[in-house]
Amino acid sequence: MRWLIALTATAVVVIGALVAVIVIGQRPWLTTDVTISLSYVGDDGRTYSCTYDYSTSERVRMPADIAESMNERDWSDTGQLIYDWAKDHPAEHWTSEDELPADDPESTRADASWGLAMDRYVEFPPWLIDTDDGGEYELWSRARPGSDCEDGLR
Repeated sequence: MRWLIALTATAVVVIGALVAVIVIGQRPWLTTDVTISLSYVGDDGRTYSCTYDYSTSERVRMPADIAESMNERDWSDTGQLIYDWAKDHPAEHWTSEDELPADDPESTRADASWGLAMDRYVEFPPWLIDTDDGGEYELWSRARPGSDCEDGLR
C-alpha cells in the first residue's frame, strides 16, 4: 500500500512540474500590446515574412498611446529596410556564450544581424511606469511561429 501512495505522490509532483514548465513557458502574465508584421524580397527573389508580438506585463503596462501609435504605424517598407541594413552590416560576433562564432557554418550571425537591424528600425518611445520599487520598464518581443525573416540573410 505504501508503494501505491509513493507512486501517486510522485506522479502528482511530476504532473505539477510539467504544468509549471508549460505555464512559465507561455508567460501568461504578459499581454501583447503591439504586433508588427514585416516582409521583404531577398536577393534570391524570395519573399520572407515575420510577425513580432511585443508584450508587457500586467504590472508594468505599456501606455495606451504608445501601443496605439506603434500599432497604427505603417510598417510596410520597414522589413526591406531592415534586410538591406542587416545585409550591409553583418554581425561579426555571437551574442552569448551559447551561440557559435560567425565563421562557424552553423553560426547565428544571420539572427544577430537581423536583431541589430530590428533594434535600429523598430524603436519604441521611452516610458517608465511608477511602481512601489520606483520607475520600471518591461518589454518582451517574440517572433511568431513560421517567421522566416532571418533566413534571407543565411
